Amino acid sequence: MITGKKGLSTVVTTLIIVLLVLAAIGIIWGPIRNLLSTSTSSLDQTKCFSVNYQVLKVNATSGNLYNVTLKRSDTGGGIGEVGAKVIFYNDVGSSGTLDFGKMFGALEVQTSSLDAGFSDANSVEVAPYYIDQATGEEKICTNSATFDFNR
Repeated sequence: MITGKKGLSTVVTTLIIVLLVLAAIGIIWGPIRNLLSTSTSSLDQTKCFSVNYQVLKVNATSGNLYNVTLKRSDTGGGIGEVGAKVIFYNDVGSSGTLDFGKMFGALEVQTSSLDAGFSDANSVEVAPYYIDQATGEEKICTNSATFDFNR
């Protein structure tokens, strides 16, 4: 018979079990966190379903400048003020994304002068965005309005 050898104490055994449980929680938490963050971003886009812009008119002023008149044609479903991102198009390309420069309340009409970067624009696309209250960052909505016009 072997003498002087002892088994694991209950303290060591309990410590090992606690460490294994913490490791299992860490392994399981990764996929759950990804799932939750994906769900949150899709919930953010549901705010955009009730936000729509109507392009009332686009007038070329001088050079590359265009006066764009927009109407927010909804009540917003509690989203509050919403901005607009604008892209001008001509036969060969686009202007890149421009900020309309003003925030819209529900059913509000506003005009802004924007520099398209070229003088032969024939179409404009407008997409709403809102400021996320939690992070302070802009969230651009996927729904947009397009308006064709003659210079």
